[in-house]
Amino acid sequence: MNVFNRLVVIGLLLVIIVIAAVVVIEPGGTFDVTAAFFEWLSDVTDFYRSSQQRYLFAAARIVIGGAVVLVCLFMLWLELRRPRKQTIRVEKLTGGEAHITTDSIEQRLAYNLDQLPDVIKVMPTVTGRSRGVDIDLVLETSPDIDVPMKTEEVLEVTREVVGERMGLKLGKVQAKIKHAPYPKE
Repeated sequence: MNVFNRLVVIGLLLVIIVIAAVVVIEPGGTFDVTAAFFEWLSDVTDFYRSSQQRYLFAAARIVIGGAVVLVCLFMLWLELRRPRKQTIRVEKLTGGEAHITTDSIEQRLAYNLDQLPDVIKVMPTVTGRSRGVDIDLVLETSPDIDVPMKTEEVLEVTREVVGERMGLKLGKVQAKIKHAPYPKE
């Protein structure tokens, strides 16, 4: 979104610069051309309103106007939504303050969970919240594990790493287990 914002701002600034230069150089002619353009636009609108195609013109106005409003609302939503927190404040500190990036938390959690037996691959997603750190884990395991036992083991390691070793307040932890395919014989 940052690149898009920059491109839009640069484009708008260039248009404003050109319009300002033209208005400063030839103000009378600029206003005459602008008035003629809006007069033509008014005449075309009046013609379509009174013609046989007025319903088609009204439908086109609704479709185009609705599309513009929806695109603007979507872009406004993208601008106003809060991005995901990139750093998390460490809770268990006295006399200071420290922040850990979510990437570091994900990397450390993936490393520690990958050490567990029967865990083939770990893909954690860490989301910083005001009440703590929410973690979504996608685990690929061997196909013959005891799922409840392995889930408890994974949750225990997650609590230990995030809560005790990193000093963060652990929020909701959600684990999704995907079994690796059985070996072909």
